[in-house]
Order: sequence, then C-alpha cells, then structure tokens
Amino acid sequence: SKAIGIANNNLGNVMLTMYRVMNKTSAPTLCGISRPRVIQKGVNYFTKAIDMGEIALKKINDEEGFSVNYLIFMQQLSNRYFNRALFLLTTCQDHPEPAKAEKLGHTDLTTCRDMDREVIDNGEQVGFKGAKDVYFELLMGRIKGLLLLIKMGYQDPWGIEDLFDEAHAELKSALSAPHHPLFSDMSPAGHMQRLDSALIEFHLLRANQQEDNHNDDNDNDDHDGGDNTTTAATTTRIDHIKMASEIAIRMMVEDEFVIGECALLALRALIESTLIFTIDEFAGEDPSDVRSKLFQYR
Repeated sequence: SKAIGIANNNLGNVMLTMYRVMNKTSAPTLCGISRPRVIQKGVNYFTKAIDMGEIALKKINDEEGFSVNYLIFMQQLSNRYFNRALFLLTTCQDHPEPAKAEKLGHTDLTTCRDMDREVIDNGEQVGFKGAKDVYFELLMGRIKGLLLLIKMGYQDPWGIEDLFDEAHAELKSALSAPHHPLFSDMSPAGHMQRLDSALIEFHLLRANQQEDNHNDDNDNDDHDGGDNTTTAATTTRIDHIKMASEIAIRMMVEDEFVIGECALLALRALIESTLIFTIDEFAGEDPSDVRSKLFQYR
C-alpha cells in the first residue's frame, strides 16, 4: 500500500506537469486527455495518496507510538498535502468549483506547514533531522513551490523569507560537518547557488509586483488629477533589484563554475540592474553598454 500511495502522489505530479504544458501551449488535449480530465485525475490521485498516507501514519502510531519512523511517514504525508495544494491552486481557475478548490489548496498548505513544524520540532529530539540532507532539501522544495504560487499572483501564504533564513542556517551548519551527506552529489558552492538563485527569483518577483502596484497607483493618480510623484513602492522595487543583483554578482565573480539555470537568473538580475543604476554606480560605464554586454552572455 505504501508503493501505491507513492505512485498516486507521483501520478498527481504528472497531471500537474501536463496541465502546465497545456496552459503554456494552449493545447486542448495532451496524450488524449482533456484539461478537465487532467484536473479530475490529478485531484483523485492526490486525494488517494493523502488518504493512504493518513491510514499508514495512524497504523505506525498504533504500533510504535512516537518514533523516527512516525516522523518519516509524517514528512511524506506533509509532502503530499503540499503537492495537492500546488495542484489545486494552479488549476483552480479551470476547476468545476474554483472557490472550493482554492480554499482546499490553502487549507492543505496550512496542514503541510503545521506538519513540517511538528517534524522539525520533534525530529531534533529523536535524531531525525540530525546529520542528513533531508531538511535542506525539504526547505528548497517548499521555497520553489511557493515561488511558483507567488509568480501566479498569490500572496505569500507561508512566510517564504523565514524559509530562506532556515535554509541558509541549515547549509551553514552542514559546512561545519566533515563529509556531510548534503555534499555527496553536489559541492557546497552548488547548493549555495541553488539557494541564491531562488532568492534572486524571489526579489525579482517582488520587484515586478511593486512595479505593477506602482503602475496601478499612477493610473489612479491620473484619474484623480494626482502628480505621479515617486512612491514607497518604487523605492521598494529598486531595493529588490539591488538585492537580486548583489546576490547575482557574488555568484558570477566568486564561484569557479555556475549551474546553468542559476547563471541565467543571475544574468537576468544584472540586466535588470542596468535599468536602475547610474553611470557612476557602474564606475563610469554606460548602463546601456553594460546591458548590451550582459545580453551577449545569455
């Protein structure tokens, strides 16, 4: 039954990928499956995975009580709630009951967050978190998922900046332990690039949101006869771009090798900075010339 639960969760993720492809390509069907059918199947897969996970967690609790095994299963169940939340909040506009789907998606996020906190708090006591790479990868998975939701226009439902802080602290802690499992497949610099690129993406998203808000304010000012003076939102947008570019330049200058996806995000941040920095801030270089050179690296 554990394998069936995992399979259902994976199939739900496949349905989410199919939905995103259909949205991007405007295809009415994919592999012979229509968009409504993809949504229906995805919800069913995730619901079955969660139901089976709840049964398995109760069984372990009855047989073993509170244990490392219990926490491992709770974390797996938490992941399933998170995955269903992403699915529902991504597809809710095409769901037969959009409001109901969105409400359940937010409820799943809350359930997942509560479970994560319980695993973290109790895991330190029984040695679950310890010297493994589980927690850092968990945080990165949550961060990337929340970034997708923010990109779709949702308000941060979790507190993503706290997750960035926790991930940075976890990475720093791992660096102090020789032969930490986190670095068995990727170097410390590589993991720092993964975290930094997610932080760059966050700041660029925030900058874009502030720009949209500022444009809306300007439209309102035009109607009200306002003078379109600089607002706090504009300053915040500039701050986000500066922070993104500072992170980007560290990666590009200090690291000998840069992961392709991370390099593209870093370049994007640096290109954005050429739109707000002055010639003095570029040490006499014309920002438009700097921008042209950066485009050559893309």
